[in-house]
Amino acid sequence: MTIEALIFDMDGTLVDSERIHWLAWKQTLAEDGMAIPDYDDFKKYVGVSDEEMAQEFSAAAGPKSDPHHLVTRKCNAYLELVPQIELLPGVVETLERWRGRYSMAVASSSPYRELIALLDHHGLRDHFVQVVGGDMVPRKKPAPDIYRKSVSLLGTVPSACIAFEDSQSGVEAAKSAGLTAVAVPHAMSLDHDFSSADVVLDSLADFDERSLQLLATLIR
Repeated sequence: MTIEALIFDMDGTLVDSERIHWLAWKQTLAEDGMAIPDYDDFKKYVGVSDEEMAQEFSAAAGPKSDPHHLVTRKCNAYLELVPQIELLPGVVETLERWRGRYSMAVASSSPYRELIALLDHHGLRDHFVQVVGGDMVPRKKPAPDIYRKSVSLLGTVPSACIAFEDSQSGVEAAKSAGLTAVAVPHAMSLDHDFSSADVVLDSLADFDERSLQLLATLIR
């Protein structure tokens, strides 16, 4: 079996967006007089979908709070903040290194329109042959649905794909779907359990020919 595709998570893997997600939630909840954790405490939500967070925030606010409405408003607030979101170190170099050699896709629990907005803002949309958002599948990470759909759309098999993730739930989703998983922790996910990852890197820029050869050996 040879490697055919590279599949990337978005938030925390390609873009430095966790603080922007926090700001969008802060704005949304403040409109309803609801509280949100300080940014330092927000790290417990890394890898958690907006829907799960909305359920938790709504439960704390009482029965009049509508989780679905919260998610919609939060997404709108986030989209307005997209111009503030920067790419993480090594992203452009990594995508250019493997472009044309492997099919590349984005697989994220975030809504499709958020993913497209980010890719368009940074001029990266044409690097990816598929983009799969959490609103395109029945279940979000850590369920394997997003990766299964990505692999299917790419027209390949899970064992020929490498997933890049920054969170424990993301790695679990990739492994459950049968992919090889590369964990790339960031400041807010350093305490996650990445024991199930096949490789852990300090930066996406570290994924070089040597790393690829190592993973190819594992796949065989």
